[in-house]
Amino acid sequence: MASYVRDLSLALAGAGHAVHVVHADPHAPPAVGGVAETLAEHYAEYEATPRREAGARAVLAALERFRPDAVHVHGCNNFPLEAEVRRRYPTVKTLHVFDFCPTNTKYHHVTGRACTHPTGALCLPRMGYKRCLLDKRPAVIWRLYRRAADANRHNRGYRALVVASEYVRRQALASGYDAGRVRTLPYFTQPPVPPSAPARPDTVLFSGRLVREKGLHVLLAALARVPPPWRLLVAGDGMDRPRAARIANRLGVAERVTFLGWLDRAAVARCHEEAAVVAVPSLWPEPFGIVGLEAMAHARPVVAFNVGGVPEWLADGETGWLVPPSDVAALADRIAALLADPVRAAAMGAAGRARVEREFSSPAHLVRLLAIYREAASGAEPVA
Repeated sequence: MASYVRDLSLALAGAGHAVHVVHADPHAPPAVGGVAETLAEHYAEYEATPRREAGARAVLAALERFRPDAVHVHGCNNFPLEAEVRRRYPTVKTLHVFDFCPTNTKYHHVTGRACTHPTGALCLPRMGYKRCLLDKRPAVIWRLYRRAADANRHNRGYRALVVASEYVRRQALASGYDAGRVRTLPYFTQPPVPPSAPARPDTVLFSGRLVREKGLHVLLAALARVPPPWRLLVAGDGMDRPRAARIANRLGVAERVTFLGWLDRAAVARCHEEAAVVAVPSLWPEPFGIVGLEAMAHARPVVAFNVGGVPEWLADGETGWLVPPSDVAALADRIAALLADPVRAAAMGAAGRARVEREFSSPAHLVRLLAIYREAASGAEPVA
């Protein structure tokens, strides 16, 4: 979400729009490219009430100074604040995850499968016996359920809600959202100029949070079946890193795996430069999977599990391979095939970059997003 907001702000400013980002992250890099910003801390919904209310007042004051034609909300979830912003300005909101789900993931850890149930009272027992989250505490389960229920009531007040994939849109409609208000607008990315240099033929890249649903442990099991030489770069960090390191040791591949931790964008780009293949072994239904889009922008083929919104950007057999979810053998076979055939890998990578330039570019994204802004500003009721 943070990467998208930053890229979107720069794209809007570059297209001649005045852009002001109001956020609560004191560690965020400073805005550049003509984008103004205001740091208004503590307005998140989990803050203590006095601090949250003070933060909300700071947000509203920043908006009053800027006097926007439209407000675009991302990841706020301070519902009284959002309602007040909607009252004052034309406002749209992007749902970057499954906000209508108590855990935001639509994933059951027990079965290892995507959740297909709409949000409702039965989510409460399912969170316990299907393990929609790893925390079993009843108070946590209840709090998350109440948050989702509040979000679903609140989000229906928007004239336009933006999601990145048709998969998320279908799930939102199943949970009661109005079809005329939910718009699918895929993410975009900027291909590097000049194009990426030829890759190292032995390198696989995993980029993302190290949590179970991202599937690094499955990727390690698959790579243990791939004949050497190969090496894996892991760009990211998270609670599952120690477990992943233990699995790599147990499988006898630890010396081929490099855990790089969190990297800035330039360092991630250098990882893409080295990679022959980018793996996206997500087990949960990715709302979109922007890491795959970034790989394609660098002209790298992607091998990914066929989950969530992934098949909406990955053309199977053209820009990479879609693999049946959790199929370790198939994941290993596809990665091995691309490592063994650099010519085909390069051709798939080139096709991926061409698709990004054609379908997932910032100009195409802005045309569609600005139309959504104008509709919100017009006050017209959406049409299904």
